[in-house]
Amino acid sequence: MEKKIKIDDATMGSKPQVKDLLTHMDPMIYLAGTADNTSEMLSYLADMDPAFHKLQLVRSLRKGMREDLSKAIEGHVEAYLKEQKGKMRSENPVDTLVEKVVSEDKFTDFVDDTRKSIEMSVQDITNHFDDEIVTGMFANDEDELTFSVSPNDSNESSLNSSLNQSGLLFLHPAQYYNIAKSLQSRKEMETWNDSLNILLAVTPGEPVMQECWPDVKKGLRECLFEDSPEIFDKSLKVHCKLLTSQVHNAVKEAYINLLDALAGFYMSKRFLTKIPLRGENINLRSCENIIRIIKVLTDFQKEFPLLWIRYPERFVDDMVEATFTILGLNLSTKDSRQMTILDMYAVVDPQASWIRRWVHGQWGRSKTFSAMRSNSMVLLHSVSFCIKHLESLTEISHADIGDVMLSSSLVAHLRFSHAINLIMAVLEFSDGRKLFPVNVPSKEELVTMQSIIQIFIRAVNSNVSDIINIEISSLLQKFCSKDEMKSWILCDAGVVELLLQEVSSIGKLQEKTKELKGELELKIPSSYIQAVLVILDTILSTNIGQKYILLGRKRKSSSRSGLSAVTSSPAYEVMNIVYLLLRSKQASSDLKRLTISVCCSLLASPIGIHMCVEHPLIESVIEHLKDKNKSVTMQKIPQGDAPRTSEPLHLSVPQSLPLLATLLLSYKGVFLLESEGVLPLAIMQVLPEMARKGDLNARILASICSSPQGCLVVGSLKVIQPFWDILCHVVNGEDLVQQPLSEEEREEAIEAALAPLMSLTATYQGTQLVFSEQGLLKPISEPLYCTSELMTEMHTTALRLLGSATSVLDSVAFLQASFGYQEQLLTQQHHMRFGEGDSVIVDENSILRNHILVKSYLVGGNGERWLPPLVVEDVSASIMPPLFSQYPPPREYKPEKPIRSMHKKQNEVWRFLTDTRHGLHDIGWLNHCRKAVRAVLSSGEDIKSWLVMDIVDRAVRALSSSTEELLPGSSMSHPTTSAASTPTSPPAASSTTTFNLVPGSTLSPTSSPLDHNEEGSESQSLSEPQQAAVDLVLRYGSQLQVLSVSGSLRENLIDVLKYVQSRILLSSGEKCDWFTMIMFLIYGGNVERCRCALANLSGLLVGAVLWPSLSDSLTTSYEIMPGEMTLGGIIHNVQLVLNLEIPTLHLALQASGDTCLWSIIGEWVRCIFLGVLPWVEVCHYLVLVLLQGPDYAVYFLVALLRHVKNIFNKHAGSHKSLILLQTTVINGWRAGDHLNFMEALSRRHRRTVLPALISPLYKLRHQYTPRQL
Repeated sequence: MEKKIKIDDATMGSKPQVKDLLTHMDPMIYLAGTADNTSEMLSYLADMDPAFHKLQLVRSLRKGMREDLSKAIEGHVEAYLKEQKGKMRSENPVDTLVEKVVSEDKFTDFVDDTRKSIEMSVQDITNHFDDEIVTGMFANDEDELTFSVSPNDSNESSLNSSLNQSGLLFLHPAQYYNIAKSLQSRKEMETWNDSLNILLAVTPGEPVMQECWPDVKKGLRECLFEDSPEIFDKSLKVHCKLLTSQVHNAVKEAYINLLDALAGFYMSKRFLTKIPLRGENINLRSCENIIRIIKVLTDFQKEFPLLWIRYPERFVDDMVEATFTILGLNLSTKDSRQMTILDMYAVVDPQASWIRRWVHGQWGRSKTFSAMRSNSMVLLHSVSFCIKHLESLTEISHADIGDVMLSSSLVAHLRFSHAINLIMAVLEFSDGRKLFPVNVPSKEELVTMQSIIQIFIRAVNSNVSDIINIEISSLLQKFCSKDEMKSWILCDAGVVELLLQEVSSIGKLQEKTKELKGELELKIPSSYIQAVLVILDTILSTNIGQKYILLGRKRKSSSRSGLSAVTSSPAYEVMNIVYLLLRSKQASSDLKRLTISVCCSLLASPIGIHMCVEHPLIESVIEHLKDKNKSVTMQKIPQGDAPRTSEPLHLSVPQSLPLLATLLLSYKGVFLLESEGVLPLAIMQVLPEMARKGDLNARILASICSSPQGCLVVGSLKVIQPFWDILCHVVNGEDLVQQPLSEEEREEAIEAALAPLMSLTATYQGTQLVFSEQGLLKPISEPLYCTSELMTEMHTTALRLLGSATSVLDSVAFLQASFGYQEQLLTQQHHMRFGEGDSVIVDENSILRNHILVKSYLVGGNGERWLPPLVVEDVSASIMPPLFSQYPPPREYKPEKPIRSMHKKQNEVWRFLTDTRHGLHDIGWLNHCRKAVRAVLSSGEDIKSWLVMDIVDRAVRALSSSTEELLPGSSMSHPTTSAASTPTSPPAASSTTTFNLVPGSTLSPTSSPLDHNEEGSESQSLSEPQQAAVDLVLRYGSQLQVLSVSGSLRENLIDVLKYVQSRILLSSGEKCDWFTMIMFLIYGGNVERCRCALANLSGLLVGAVLWPSLSDSLTTSYEIMPGEMTLGGIIHNVQLVLNLEIPTLHLALQASGDTCLWSIIGEWVRCIFLGVLPWVEVCHYLVLVLLQGPDYAVYFLVALLRHVKNIFNKHAGSHKSLILLQTTVINGWRAGDHLNFMEALSRRHRRTVLPALISPLYKLRHQYTPRQL
């Protein structure tokens, strides 16, 4: 016997390869009875059978073509591209290239050589036929067989392989006529089996192309009605084979024939006994054939959308129309006792998954809904059955009735499940919603989309089965999960009100005794409560749903009355439910977890935290945190004098973490926890768990670091070191395990890793944390300052962190005073010089250092300084910044100031101040001053600082005359003046404004002047960061030319700061007092007037809002924490108003990747927009807030954010959004252009914003006045 064939024989047309092909083709030729169709067989297998390409001859031919023709093909392709000059023509170039390759001599030689080799092999096999073929096919069992006819014995395992089936027959047309005749004659039933076997063996698409196909199809349909299992099985297999073929017409014919067969069971009386009856148990054996046909149909229908785009459109139309025509069969017959085809579909596919796949794509959706519109009975019957089923709902029977029996109640539930799934699949799309309303006979009115949803919601109650509650809630959850439009559909249908109306009885349980509370789970099943919470949580996952539940039904968020008109919000009822469940001992862990998710969704919105922070639940959470801390530590937490009013919560620590994390993500929540003394506890529980899960992000760190206490706790936990480690790995390429990234991908990875740290350095306290021993001082200092690192990428990374930090004026002063970074950077620029001149080498790092040096030395807004580019890509010949290595910077960075006119322009404000200089300065004067200021700003003119100081002086006197404008606990006597000042001259120094600070004593700015030898002044000294800030501000004032007083300006400003610290603030905070320094510039360096104005402002409510350092110093007298007025007050209310007025802008700010843009905006307010806006706009901000009210600080900032919204919208979600906000110069801003918008915001939101802003100032910690302590 010949040796075994070697699979790797590579000779083209060799004898083993030819024998391999003949051996595989032999069964097909044998079954066909002739070798005439061998070429057609080969063509068919080449196109349809993947296993064909594994034959040795085919693989050898492909290999030979690659070796011999590759160069020729590459040459033709290259010539084609050169001819087209890199542009492809509209026609397919493959045909042209193939034609050229085939005409090549190499291809002709290849074909000739292959033909000769195959002919020689065939001739050799023919001459030795007995030895080569017969012996090889009938070898002994121990010999290796080359092919096995049986698919079960084949080594191949491919469902699509025709070689693994029982061969393919190619019949003569006359043979098909015989098959059709046999199948149509019941007298020849004994031949049906043979005919079906032949149809199973032929090429799948061939029978459909015969003229006698209609007769064959009818015969196949008749076989499906037979009781013989063998006949039915083979007929169904023939249909399945046609459905899986690649011939489109064959698929369509088989599908429609199965539908017709299904309808045939209902059209003939002799088959009615095989159809189950409604309301009775179903024996699956009796209707097995129908069930199996429907199962084949549903399986095909689920896969159909994957391929139907390849079918002719008319085929798809026919198949879809036929589907809904058959499904609608007998639905309008009222007296029929048999289950309809739609009912039987529910038994096989209760989830109606086939229709969900059909409507998934736009193309299929249009076809499906068009067919449903033509055959409306399918949707009508589904709606009608759902209504009827829910009205007469019974428990599902679980009695043991056998494996092949379905109880009537279970069948009814399957029908309901199919119907509701079909309805929800229709409602999911706008084209489907147009199919409503439907005319249900049992209802007097049309059933609309809203009414059917209401019917589903009413079915969710404590009296129905758990299955119904779970199914409806899960479907609604799937329906509107994070979809704004679908969430509004549910809200508009009154889903929230219906749910809360049904569950409102829970609130009554709060008034019952503790014994009744212990029976909560017996009164209300957990499945019902879970269904309610699932639906509410789904609605709250969208912004529309949040606002609906928080603001009430069909109320526009930007209505004239703002939030003040919200008297009964569904949110309060939801919070009551949450509160009750969290106090229950019987509620399961899963139920409590879902309850907390609902609560977190409410508190995640600025509106939610604003409205719900006073709810008893929040107090109970804080008390729960204190109780948990007592059980594990002896640390004492101040409890206060008031008795405990909240009831204890039954929560474990892991269950409470999401709620605590939600509070820590908002400024208002952070300051609330700090005021209650539990902020460190919350941080130490939340941050380690988030770090363990890998969920720790810079947003929560930036929020926590808004509090000095929180910043200390974060530093002690050492949670920022991993951010630096990740950044180092990305920069050094250590995380590139599989393959190197492209330059763009690597840059994006660095941006993503850098974003969390830059978010921290975007705030003063975050910068303190990062550049501290507990933070990253040591790992950052080495690449930042080491000379050997100047050209490395880690140096660039450290510079970018420093650039982010120096965008905050407090951080500039702190870093310069602590590390002298400016001198370090100037030295590095000096090292980068080339030649003997002062020219500095231009590279990425020198450009970045230059940006930092200019930004941290010069202050100013648009037109007051030129901020050089941050990255080298933005540098061009036209905007090449002059690099320098010593201060001061070149003149190019300071635009030329226009020559000041000797005559001051007499605008309406000037005339008003002049006319009223001798009058009474009271509330009436304030109203007239507001009108004058508004007229000037609206006209496009500016209010200069020499007018601002007179406005401040007189406005403060006017505000002091009203007790409503004073800080609670402070009493200010009515100020009098001995000499009124005019706008063109400074006021007399004999002002006698006094403050009643301590009983029996007064302080007068004139009677107790502050000099260098005064007691208290000597003990107070400015810190180094404050002195650095003084130099920065004085440079700015000199550039503005507003400092007109002679003498030592630096000493004067230091005297004013010492006076403020010792007499007004009574402390020296870590942060610089930018407001005092701005007031010094406004008053032109006049110490006495500046002192007087600051002393007057310190007793006013508006002063506490305008003056961040003042509000921070009030923490010992009022229930307000350092930084709370800026972040928990102004910024929180900005978020609130933005969420109501410009939700898209609020979403863009929230979706800022891993960064926290609100921190930057908070720093703007902290430094009174110094360095952000031009000086004249800083003055406009002070004047507007002083005259219009403290809440105008919020409206001013909202208008400013709206002005720069393009930055946020363009880069929403980008890691670059933070650095862009820090470095972008705000162009074109004028407060006067936005006055109408600010006034509109004031009309809508003043009754909400103003009380929220100043409410902490009405909560005294002691009975004494603010400074008696």
